[in-house]
Amino acid sequence: MAHTIELKKVSKYYAGEDTVSLGFSRIDLSLDMGEFVVITGESGSGKSTLLNIISGLDTYDEGEMFVCGEDTAGYGTEDYEIYRKTYIGNIFQDFNLINSYTVYQNIETVMLLDGKKKRECRKRILELIDLVGLNEYTGTKASKLSGGQKQRVAIARALAKDAPIIVADEPTGNLDSVSAKAVMETLSEVSKNKLVVIVTHNYEQAEPYATRKLTMHDGKIIENKSIRPHRNQQIDNEEYIDPEGRSSVGRRSARRKAESKEYSSMRKGSEIRLALRNTFNLPTKFMLLLIVYLFVSTAVLSQYASTKNSSHESDILGYNMYFANCDVSRMVITKQDKTAFSEEEIEEIAKIKNIDYVVPNDLALDKGVSFRASGDYYVDGLVYPIKLVKEKELTYGNMPKNDYEIIVKTDPSNASYNDISQSGESMIGKKVVLNEMTGMESYKFGRPVKIAGIIIGDGKEEETSAPMFGYSKVYMSDKMQSKMLTTMMASSSRTELNFNGNKVKSNGEYEKSVYSSSKVPKGEAYILEDQTGYYKDGKAVGGDVKVKAENIYFKSKLNLEVGAVVTTKNSEKLLGINKEEIQGYFNCIFINVKDYNMLFDKGNYQISAFMVNEIKSDETVKTLNDMGYKTLLIKDTLTDITGGFAFVIQLITYLRLIIGFIILFYIAYAVIKLIMRSRNSYYSTLRILGATKKNTDNILRIELLVMMLIAYLIDLGFIILVKKGIIDVKMITKQLMFLAPYDYAILAILLLVMSLMLANRYSRKIFNKSAMKTFREEV
Repeated sequence: MAHTIELKKVSKYYAGEDTVSLGFSRIDLSLDMGEFVVITGESGSGKSTLLNIISGLDTYDEGEMFVCGEDTAGYGTEDYEIYRKTYIGNIFQDFNLINSYTVYQNIETVMLLDGKKKRECRKRILELIDLVGLNEYTGTKASKLSGGQKQRVAIARALAKDAPIIVADEPTGNLDSVSAKAVMETLSEVSKNKLVVIVTHNYEQAEPYATRKLTMHDGKIIENKSIRPHRNQQIDNEEYIDPEGRSSVGRRSARRKAESKEYSSMRKGSEIRLALRNTFNLPTKFMLLLIVYLFVSTAVLSQYASTKNSSHESDILGYNMYFANCDVSRMVITKQDKTAFSEEEIEEIAKIKNIDYVVPNDLALDKGVSFRASGDYYVDGLVYPIKLVKEKELTYGNMPKNDYEIIVKTDPSNASYNDISQSGESMIGKKVVLNEMTGMESYKFGRPVKIAGIIIGDGKEEETSAPMFGYSKVYMSDKMQSKMLTTMMASSSRTELNFNGNKVKSNGEYEKSVYSSSKVPKGEAYILEDQTGYYKDGKAVGGDVKVKAENIYFKSKLNLEVGAVVTTKNSEKLLGINKEEIQGYFNCIFINVKDYNMLFDKGNYQISAFMVNEIKSDETVKTLNDMGYKTLLIKDTLTDITGGFAFVIQLITYLRLIIGFIILFYIAYAVIKLIMRSRNSYYSTLRILGATKKNTDNILRIELLVMMLIAYLIDLGFIILVKKGIIDVKMITKQLMFLAPYDYAILAILLLVMSLMLANRYSRKIFNKSAMKTFREEV
């Protein structure tokens, strides 16, 4: 029959930097169930070291140690963890209670570590509390107990495991005589069914209860004396039935017991319970960790959003030769059947959620206008609806009072910025003639318009960038834009002039062949002098002129009668064009305004819509496509202006993000390590009580993950308030524009990974050493 504990020539040494000290040397000892063994001796004699070897808190260096006949020579860290969990109940001189836990929770913890369910623990915990006489303190935190009360909690905790071996290091060292006697009586009672081994300086307190006395000196047992017979309840080497009815048959190692699940592992639910308890039970630690994790979460969100912003800005950095207005929030819309838009359809589009405003006459956005402001400088501007201007934006002047008044806006990116800034006030009320900027020639838009207001901008408000640099903005009425649209349709249409059977064609690329004039009677056409040759004997007046116009949207035709022949002598009288200017017109005719509109004003075949948030363009495009419209996003038409380096720019951007995350990780780790240092003894205590490295790893991970989750949810709550406009921070609002729902999922995963990395790095520091070594360093 094997002994419960047997040591053969066992030695323990401690190595310092330059020295090796002796713990104890060549100890031979056997201990059996039913014994109350008292180890005594002077300080430094090796008593506590021997107790730590017996309890598996420390390892030996020489000799052999057997537990119930099983050799422990091959034990590793996991085997010792299983050994402590299965066989050992510890009572410490300094109690090693968890001060932030109540009496009930301290006892419950060891049972949860032993694999019990929470609901299975209550009855046994209350019995043990009653056994040690602490019924009135069940819900009291350990930090508020006296020394004697703490030691009784430690005894109850040791008994809660129902382990066969109880080891106690100076269990009465901090107690008064009355409390010391009560503790000894309790341990003596316990020893009837277990092996109890205690270390004490005060042998007199233990003598009435001891069955054996061991005296140590200079690392050796100098006395091994039997005081009274013990109960002789040894563990049978072939079969030991523990108090829970679990059987360990034969000399199977602790590792094989683990593999065959003959000991109870801690449940996942218990790990979560302890982690959540630890998260909230120390308010100061909780607030400090929350601040750190809020910083981490906010920094990650900010860095990620900033990177998305930079990447997006790189994507939309470009130009288009065909669209002068390259605002990335702009989309060009046509109907799939190529018919004109009705007013109702335009209003329907304007009501779509992400649409800011609609420009029906959108050709004006890309052609622009030019006028001579004063002196020697011209203003070139792209056209925008007057409804976009707010009176408070005006630097000089007032809002327009009729359809033929305009507002001019300039900023530092515009070529005429300095001129307008210096003479802006004097421009108010000035009448100017608008010309169409065609890229080849300029065509007048008819009657002069008056400058009603000037806006001198700083360029900062142009968030989605604007038109091409160099252009100002000219805000005008819908009526003027409609006139521009008609003129532009005329200049871009392919036309055919049929002079009495003689056809003259233009290709529509700004070879304008039809002009309007209010001086020409309706139904008539004024032709140029060189066109009279198409008629018999040059007599053109009264002859027929047939006009056909065609473009990608419509075809139209008009039959007219030649009303007059324009020459350099009569051009001023007939059209108001002087003889120098008339010489610049070729292969063209002049017709009445109404006839002109009948020929070219067929409605809006193409409109532009500007989005509130161009990041959500995919959703908006889908909505329009479902409504039967065709869309073209201007940002998709831009030509890369980086010379092919866009990929390199984005790569650098994301490398900066990664470097930022690495720096943030180490900053967070350094701070969290300082905050969590106070918890190192807690985790060491768990391991001493029987928690495996895996258990403590999981508890730490869950605790830090919960903190990260709380911080992330607080950030999300703040983001929701910003998005709802309850909190108005423009810079944050702009950054959040670039985050889609999937981005928040990516961020959650990033924070999850970062939190796990922080937990793993921290756990390696405190859990890779033996339980006792870690405990010595921290306590």
